[in-house]
Amino acid sequence: MNERHQIALKLILVHIILPAGLIFAFIFVSGDAYLFFFITQTYLCILLLSGYWEFFSNPFKVLFFLILESVMLLILLCKIGSSLNPHLNIVMVCILALIQTYLTVTLARIIVTIFKREKNAFEIVFPLRNGRYLITDGGNSKISRLMNYHYHSRVHRKNKTNNSMLFATDIVKIGKADKRFLPKYNEEYPIFGENVYSPIEGIVIKAEKSIDDNPPFIGTYPYNTGNTVIIKRANHYYLLGHLKKGSITVSTGEMVKQGDLIGQIGNSGYSERPHLHMQLVESDSEDFWHGKGLCILFNGRNLFKNRVIEIA
Repeated sequence: MNERHQIALKLILVHIILPAGLIFAFIFVSGDAYLFFFITQTYLCILLLSGYWEFFSNPFKVLFFLILESVMLLILLCKIGSSLNPHLNIVMVCILALIQTYLTVTLARIIVTIFKREKNAFEIVFPLRNGRYLITDGGNSKISRLMNYHYHSRVHRKNKTNNSMLFATDIVKIGKADKRFLPKYNEEYPIFGENVYSPIEGIVIKAEKSIDDNPPFIGTYPYNTGNTVIIKRANHYYLLGHLKKGSITVSTGEMVKQGDLIGQIGNSGYSERPHLHMQLVESDSEDFWHGKGLCILFNGRNLFKNRVIEIA
């Protein structure tokens, strides 16, 4: 099974089959019904906030959750009005209580990631224009892996780059609702070829331009950020990666201002589909990969997963 099929299977399992299965099981639960109801609702909240919704259209997400919540409410009302005498299974109640506790802690971590005011947070000018953009991984990845995988990623921990990626952020563009599911070609992704603008003022210390773009979901990728621009300002290093081969318009040693064009979105390096990877790192040396990742803000808010940003 290739990577595209594996990802499609995981997406359908987690986003559609599992929540539908929980609701179907809720129909047959008797004595533990209320606890099972809260478990299902907590899972749905987690899925809504941290699911990979970039691969589904927004109308689908809204309609899907409306249907699920309507069915849940209908089942609950039927159970409340039922005259059945519930038979509690203490072992099952304990197991469900543990599951509910775990899910509640997970949901709390997600909420903290969205709203926590981080120290030394850095406000930027958004690096993209003319469209609606979706944060697909963002926020403090040490607090919640579901919101941002970077810190806990096995490959990043192995290469000891995960601390610099504490607040690393991935961005895609929201296109038309009729786009194909997991498209096979880069050009089918709305963000591919979009112009990227400098989010800060500083000096370019790296401008990698020659790395080929990957076909989406090929399964093997070099461990680097592909065509990359790194801008230094004092002891801050701002990285924008996975850019399109041959699109970078700046050179090493060049001064750039906020809003200057620096390149276009591609799919190069350790990247399975077109997106923009960006991170801000504080480091006292140019070995910034072992520095400390800093929180990035736009309009005073965290760049948390599933935040939609509309730029005119």
